[in-house]
Amino acid sequence: MKKILPILLFFLSLFLFLNKVYAYTLDDVKVHNTSNDCWVVFEQSVYDLTKYLPNHDRFLDIREWCGKDMTEDFVTKDGSGRDHRPSSYSLLEQYKIGDFEQEKISVEPQITEEVSSESEGAEDIVKESKEYNMIIPFIISCSLYWCTYFVIKKQKNKGLLLMKFNAFWNTVLILTLLIPSFGFGVFMLIRIQKPSLYSINFEFLYWHVELSLVMGFVAISHFIQRIAIYLKQVTAKINN
Repeated sequence: MKKILPILLFFLSLFLFLNKVYAYTLDDVKVHNTSNDCWVVFEQSVYDLTKYLPNHDRFLDIREWCGKDMTEDFVTKDGSGRDHRPSSYSLLEQYKIGDFEQEKISVEPQITEEVSSESEGAEDIVKESKEYNMIIPFIISCSLYWCTYFVIKKQKNKGLLLMKFNAFWNTVLILTLLIPSFGFGVFMLIRIQKPSLYSINFEFLYWHVELSLVMGFVAISHFIQRIAIYLKQVTAKINN
Protein backbone atom coordinates (compact mmCIF):
# COMPACT_ATOMS: atom_id res chain seq x y z
CA MET A 1 0.00 0.00 0.00
CA LYS A 2 2.91 2.36 0.73
CA LYS A 3 4.18 1.83 -2.82
CA ILE A 4 0.89 2.44 -4.57
CA LEU A 5 -0.14 5.54 -2.56
CA PRO A 6 2.44 7.92 -4.16
CA ILE A 7 1.40 6.64 -7.60
CA LEU A 8 -2.26 7.36 -6.95
CA LEU A 9 -1.42 10.82 -5.59
CA PHE A 10 0.61 11.54 -8.72
CA PHE A 11 -2.25 10.56 -11.01
CA LEU A 12 -4.74 12.55 -8.94
CA SER A 13 -2.57 15.67 -9.21
CA LEU A 14 -2.22 15.13 -12.96
CA PHE A 15 -5.97 14.71 -13.30
CA LEU A 16 -6.71 17.95 -11.44
CA PHE A 17 -4.19 19.83 -13.59
CA LEU A 18 -5.49 18.52 -16.91
CA ASN A 19 -9.10 19.01 -15.89
CA LYS A 20 -8.63 22.77 -15.40
CA VAL A 21 -11.11 24.74 -17.52
CA TYR A 22 -10.55 28.33 -18.58
CA ALA A 23 -13.39 30.86 -18.57
CA TYR A 24 -13.71 33.94 -20.77
CA THR A 25 -16.01 36.93 -20.67
CA LEU A 26 -17.65 38.60 -23.66
CA ASP A 27 -15.08 41.38 -23.42
CA ASP A 28 -12.32 38.78 -23.84
CA VAL A 29 -14.04 37.39 -26.93
CA LYS A 30 -14.66 40.81 -28.52
CA VAL A 31 -10.90 41.35 -28.87
CA HIS A 32 -10.63 38.35 -31.23
CA ASN A 33 -12.86 39.68 -34.00
CA THR A 34 -10.90 39.14 -37.23
CA SER A 35 -10.60 36.26 -39.69
CA ASN A 36 -7.01 35.71 -38.50
CA ASP A 37 -8.08 35.63 -34.86
CA CYS A 38 -11.70 34.55 -34.57
CA TRP A 39 -13.30 33.66 -31.25
CA VAL A 40 -17.03 33.16 -30.82
CA VAL A 41 -19.49 32.38 -28.04
CA PHE A 42 -21.99 29.55 -28.40
CA GLU A 43 -24.34 29.06 -25.46
CA GLN A 44 -22.05 28.57 -22.43
CA SER A 45 -18.76 27.93 -24.22
CA VAL A 46 -16.08 29.85 -26.13
CA TYR A 47 -14.60 28.58 -29.41
CA ASP A 48 -11.61 29.54 -31.54
CA LEU A 49 -12.74 29.14 -35.18
CA THR A 50 -9.69 30.77 -36.77
CA LYS A 51 -8.40 27.60 -38.45
CA TYR A 52 -11.87 26.46 -39.53
CA LEU A 53 -13.05 29.67 -41.25
CA PRO A 54 -11.57 28.83 -44.71
CA ASN A 55 -13.25 25.39 -44.64
CA HIS A 56 -16.63 26.92 -43.78
CA ASP A 57 -16.50 29.38 -46.69
CA ARG A 58 -17.89 26.75 -49.04
CA PHE A 59 -21.12 26.75 -47.01
CA LEU A 60 -21.43 30.26 -45.56
CA ASP A 61 -19.17 33.23 -44.81
CA ILE A 62 -19.27 33.53 -41.02
CA ARG A 63 -16.50 36.08 -40.52
CA GLU A 64 -19.02 38.59 -39.18
CA TRP A 65 -19.63 36.23 -36.22
CA CYS A 66 -16.05 36.70 -34.98
CA GLY A 67 -15.87 38.35 -31.57
CA LYS A 68 -19.61 37.87 -30.96
CA ASP A 69 -22.18 35.53 -29.46
CA MET A 70 -23.14 33.38 -32.44
CA THR A 71 -25.74 31.21 -30.67
CA GLU A 72 -28.80 32.54 -32.51
CA ASP A 73 -27.04 32.75 -35.88
CA PHE A 74 -25.71 29.20 -35.53
CA VAL A 75 -29.04 27.68 -34.49
CA THR A 76 -30.92 29.43 -37.32
CA LYS A 77 -28.11 29.25 -39.91
CA ASP A 78 -27.80 33.03 -40.03
CA GLY A 79 -31.55 33.62 -40.13
CA SER A 80 -32.47 30.91 -42.61
CA GLY A 81 -34.67 29.17 -40.04
CA ARG A 82 -32.82 25.85 -40.30
CA ASP A 83 -30.64 24.32 -37.59
CA HIS A 84 -27.27 22.64 -38.14
CA ARG A 85 -26.94 18.86 -38.17
CA PRO A 86 -25.80 16.97 -35.03
CA SER A 87 -22.45 16.36 -36.77
CA SER A 88 -21.91 20.14 -36.93
CA TYR A 89 -22.30 20.35 -33.16
CA SER A 90 -19.73 17.58 -32.75
CA LEU A 91 -17.36 19.41 -35.12
CA LEU A 92 -17.80 22.62 -33.14
CA GLU A 93 -16.61 20.91 -29.95
CA GLN A 94 -13.17 20.38 -31.53
CA TYR A 95 -12.56 24.12 -31.36
CA LYS A 96 -13.70 24.73 -27.78
CA ILE A 97 -11.12 26.64 -25.71
CA GLY A 98 -13.06 27.33 -22.52
CA ASP A 99 -16.31 28.24 -20.80
CA PHE A 100 -18.25 31.46 -21.20
CA GLU A 101 -18.41 33.59 -18.07
CA GLN A 102 -21.54 35.66 -18.43
CA GLU A 103 -22.10 38.85 -16.45
CA LYS A 104 -25.18 38.89 -14.27
CA ILE A 105 -27.73 41.10 -16.01
CA SER A 106 -31.35 41.53 -14.97
CA VAL A 107 -33.57 40.43 -17.84
CA GLU A 108 -37.31 40.81 -18.17
CA PRO A 109 -39.24 37.50 -18.02
CA GLN A 110 -40.65 38.01 -21.52
CA ILE A 111 -37.18 38.23 -23.09
CA THR A 112 -36.00 35.18 -21.16
CA GLU A 113 -38.86 33.11 -22.49
CA GLU A 114 -38.09 34.12 -26.07
CA VAL A 115 -34.43 33.12 -25.77
CA SER A 116 -35.40 29.83 -24.18
CA SER A 117 -37.81 28.97 -26.97
CA GLU A 118 -35.27 29.84 -29.67
CA SER A 119 -32.53 27.68 -28.16
CA GLU A 120 -34.81 24.82 -27.21
CA GLY A 121 -34.15 22.91 -30.44
CA ALA A 122 -30.40 23.39 -30.09
CA GLU A 123 -30.40 22.00 -26.53
CA ASP A 124 -32.12 18.81 -27.69
CA ILE A 125 -29.41 18.26 -30.30
CA VAL A 126 -26.50 19.11 -28.03
CA LYS A 127 -27.72 16.55 -25.50
CA GLU A 128 -27.06 13.86 -28.11
CA SER A 129 -23.29 14.46 -27.80
CA LYS A 130 -21.56 12.62 -24.97
CA GLU A 131 -19.64 14.51 -22.32
CA TYR A 132 -15.97 13.70 -21.91
CA ASN A 133 -14.93 11.88 -18.75
CA MET A 134 -11.41 11.68 -17.34
CA ILE A 135 -12.22 9.93 -14.06
CA ILE A 136 -13.51 6.67 -15.58
CA PRO A 137 -10.47 6.10 -17.88
CA PHE A 138 -8.22 6.98 -14.94
CA ILE A 139 -9.86 4.52 -12.52
CA ILE A 140 -10.17 1.67 -15.02
CA SER A 141 -6.63 2.01 -16.42
CA CYS A 142 -4.87 2.38 -13.08
CA SER A 143 -6.93 -0.30 -11.34
CA LEU A 144 -6.38 -2.91 -14.06
CA TYR A 145 -2.68 -2.11 -14.35
CA TRP A 146 -1.59 -1.80 -10.74
CA CYS A 147 -3.89 -4.43 -9.20
CA THR A 148 -2.66 -7.00 -11.72
CA TYR A 149 0.95 -5.91 -11.17
CA PHE A 150 0.90 -6.30 -7.38
CA VAL A 151 -0.89 -9.66 -7.62
CA ILE A 152 1.85 -10.92 -9.97
CA LYS A 153 4.58 -9.62 -7.64
CA LYS A 154 3.35 -11.97 -4.93
CA GLN A 155 3.56 -15.08 -7.15
CA LYS A 156 6.48 -17.54 -7.00
CA ASN A 157 7.08 -17.47 -10.76
CA LYS A 158 6.73 -13.71 -10.95
CA GLY A 159 9.64 -13.36 -13.42
CA LEU A 160 7.83 -15.12 -16.27
CA LEU A 161 4.51 -13.54 -15.35
CA LEU A 162 6.03 -10.05 -15.35
CA MET A 163 7.40 -10.64 -18.85
CA LYS A 164 3.92 -11.58 -20.06
CA PHE A 165 2.46 -8.64 -18.12
CA ASN A 166 4.80 -6.14 -19.78
CA ALA A 167 4.27 -7.68 -23.22
CA PHE A 168 0.49 -7.41 -22.81
CA TRP A 169 0.55 -3.74 -21.82
CA ASN A 170 3.06 -2.92 -24.56
CA THR A 171 0.52 -4.35 -27.01
CA VAL A 172 -2.28 -2.28 -25.44
CA LEU A 173 -0.17 0.87 -25.82
CA ILE A 174 0.59 0.16 -29.48
CA LEU A 175 -3.07 -0.56 -30.30
CA THR A 176 -4.39 2.55 -28.52
CA LEU A 177 -1.75 4.63 -30.28
CA LEU A 178 -2.48 3.29 -33.77
CA ILE A 179 -6.28 3.11 -33.65
CA PRO A 180 -8.00 5.72 -31.42
CA SER A 181 -5.17 8.24 -31.08
CA PHE A 182 -3.56 8.27 -34.53
CA GLY A 183 -6.23 6.54 -36.63
CA PHE A 184 -9.27 8.47 -35.39
CA GLY A 185 -7.26 11.70 -35.44
CA VAL A 186 -6.34 11.26 -39.11
CA PHE A 187 -9.93 10.33 -39.95
CA MET A 188 -11.28 13.51 -38.32
CA LEU A 189 -8.80 15.62 -40.28
CA ILE A 190 -9.99 14.01 -43.51
CA ARG A 191 -13.61 14.45 -42.42
CA ILE A 192 -13.18 18.24 -42.19
CA GLN A 193 -12.24 18.24 -45.90
CA LYS A 194 -14.99 15.75 -46.81
CA PRO A 195 -18.13 16.65 -44.77
CA SER A 196 -20.00 13.66 -46.25
CA LEU A 197 -18.07 11.45 -43.82
CA TYR A 198 -20.05 13.01 -40.97
CA SER A 199 -22.92 10.72 -41.97
CA ILE A 200 -21.05 7.81 -40.31
CA ASN A 201 -22.92 7.18 -37.08
CA PHE A 202 -19.98 6.86 -34.68
CA GLU A 203 -18.60 9.24 -32.02
CA PHE A 204 -15.04 9.38 -33.37
CA LEU A 205 -14.08 12.48 -31.40
CA TYR A 206 -15.45 11.10 -28.12
CA TRP A 207 -13.58 7.78 -28.39
CA HIS A 208 -10.47 9.52 -29.73
CA VAL A 209 -10.33 11.51 -26.50
CA GLU A 210 -11.39 8.78 -24.07
CA LEU A 211 -9.13 6.03 -25.43
CA SER A 212 -6.23 8.47 -25.74
CA LEU A 213 -6.65 9.13 -22.01
CA VAL A 214 -6.51 5.37 -21.41
CA MET A 215 -3.30 5.20 -23.42
CA GLY A 216 -1.83 8.12 -21.47
CA PHE A 217 -2.61 6.67 -18.04
CA VAL A 218 -1.31 3.23 -19.04
CA ALA A 219 1.87 4.75 -20.50
CA ILE A 220 2.58 6.72 -17.30
CA SER A 221 1.89 3.63 -15.16
CA HIS A 222 4.15 1.52 -17.37
CA PHE A 223 6.95 4.07 -17.14
CA ILE A 224 6.71 4.31 -13.33
CA GLN A 225 6.70 0.53 -13.00
CA ARG A 226 9.78 0.11 -15.21
CA ILE A 227 11.72 3.25 -14.27
CA ALA A 228 14.16 1.28 -12.07
CA ILE A 229 15.00 -0.98 -15.03
CA TYR A 230 15.49 2.00 -17.32
CA LEU A 231 17.86 3.63 -14.82
CA LYS A 232 19.90 0.43 -14.51
CA GLN A 233 20.19 0.20 -18.30
CA VAL A 234 21.35 3.81 -18.54
CA THR A 235 23.85 3.32 -15.72
CA ALA A 236 25.22 0.15 -17.34
CA LYS A 237 25.77 1.96 -20.66
CA ILE A 238 27.51 4.84 -18.92
CA ASN A 239 29.84 2.47 -17.05
CA ASN A 240 30.68 0.58 -20.23
